[in-house]
Amino acid sequence: MKILSTVLFLLIVLSGNVSADIEQTNGDEPNILEVVPNSYAGTTGTGTFLGPLANAPRTYQFLINANQLTNLVGKFLTGFSMRIPASATANWPTADVTYSAYDVYIARSVDPSARSLTFANNIIGPKTQVRSGPLTIPANSYTFGGSPNAFGPEITFNTQYPYAGGNLLIELRHQGFTGTSRSTDALIASTPGYLADFSACWTGNYTGTAGSQGNFTVISLNGQGDAMNLQLTSLIEGLYDGGTNLMVSDTTKVYLRNSTSPYALVDSAVSVLGSGGNGTFYFFNAVNGVSYYIVVNHRNSLETWSNTGYSFTANSLSFDFSTAASQAYGSNQVLDGARFAIYSGDVNKDGTIDASDLSLIDNDAFGFISGYVLTDINGDGFVDGSDYSIAENNAVNFVSVVRP
Repeated sequence: MKILSTVLFLLIVLSGNVSADIEQTNGDEPNILEVVPNSYAGTTGTGTFLGPLANAPRTYQFLINANQLTNLVGKFLTGFSMRIPASATANWPTADVTYSAYDVYIARSVDPSARSLTFANNIIGPKTQVRSGPLTIPANSYTFGGSPNAFGPEITFNTQYPYAGGNLLIELRHQGFTGTSRSTDALIASTPGYLADFSACWTGNYTGTAGSQGNFTVISLNGQGDAMNLQLTSLIEGLYDGGTNLMVSDTTKVYLRNSTSPYALVDSAVSVLGSGGNGTFYFFNAVNGVSYYIVVNHRNSLETWSNTGYSFTANSLSFDFSTAASQAYGSNQVLDGARFAIYSGDVNKDGTIDASDLSLIDNDAFGFISGYVLTDINGDGFVDGSDYSIAENNAVNFVSVVRP
C-alpha cells in the first residue's frame, strides 16, 4: 500500500496540472489505500472495460464484498482511482478532458453473487451521493509502461462517506465528454473471485435503471481519519441461552446520546452482536472525552440505556451490559444463567412489552409465519408458542423502557 501511495503522489507532482478533482493532502491524516480486488494491487487485470472513462454516457455499478475492504472499516471514504491497461501504448488523455457531469453514489450492497441487472435491486438501505458536477482529467495523468500501470488521479468525493463495514456499492453516472475514450484495467467475468468478491453491471445511459453484466474495473479506494469504535457486549434475552452461554447472532442498532438533559441524539451505528453478545460499532460524529449514554435498540427487544454516560479515549470505548443488571439504567435487565440480558418482546417498539406485542406474535404463530421476522423472538426461524411465552412473561411483569 505504501508503494501505491508513493506512486500516486509522484504522478500528481509530475503531471504539473493538478485540478480540484485530484487528491489533496489533509494535514496529518494520511490516506489509506485499498486496491479492489486486493489480489490485483500489483497484478494487471484479466481484461479491460470501456465505462468509467468512456466518452459516451454511462451508468456503472461496482459491487464489492466486505472481505475486500477490511483496511477501510472505520474510515471516511474520500475518493477512488483507476488505471489504464498494461496494453496501453500512450499516456491518456492527450489533452485535458472535462465531463459535464460525473456523479458518484455509495450504498450498502447485496452480495456480489446476488447482483441484479436492475440497478435498484443491488442497493440495501439509503444511497448517498458523494460526488456531483463536472470532472476535469488533466492531460497525461493516466500513464502507460507498467505492468500494471500506476493508478491515475483520485476522483475526490465532495462528501466523505463513513464506512462502518459490510458489502459496498459504488455507482457512477456520467455524461461523457468530447474526445477519445479510454478503457480501464479490469477483470472479466471468468476471473476467479468474480461474483464472489466483486461484480459489476452497466448501461450506456446517464440515468439508466437496468443494464448488462460488466467487467469489474480495478480501483484504489481511499479512506481517511478514524471513527470512534465501541466494543460492546450485550445479550438479547430471546436469542440468548444461559445454559450454553451462546446467543443467536443478530443485527443491532446502537445510539449515542448526550449524558445531560435533554439527552440529544449524537450518533448511531449498526453492527452484528455475535454468539458471545460481542460487536464492534463505529461512530463518525462522536468525539473523544465527551460523555454519552449507550443505547441498545435491537429490533424486537426493549430499548436499554447504559447506567451512566461513558466517553471514548483514543477513539475507543468498551462496555459490557451483561456483567450486572446495574450496567443498564434502572437495572433494567433480566438474569439468564450467570449473565444479564436485555428484555425481549417489544415487537412494535413502543417502549412497553404488553398485549399489543402479544397480539402480533399470536397472529403470526396462528398463521405459521416463518423466516427473519420481528415476531420470531428466539431467532429459530419460526413464530410459535416459545416466542409468545418470552414476551408474555415480560408483559405480566410490566416491563418497559427505563431512561433518564
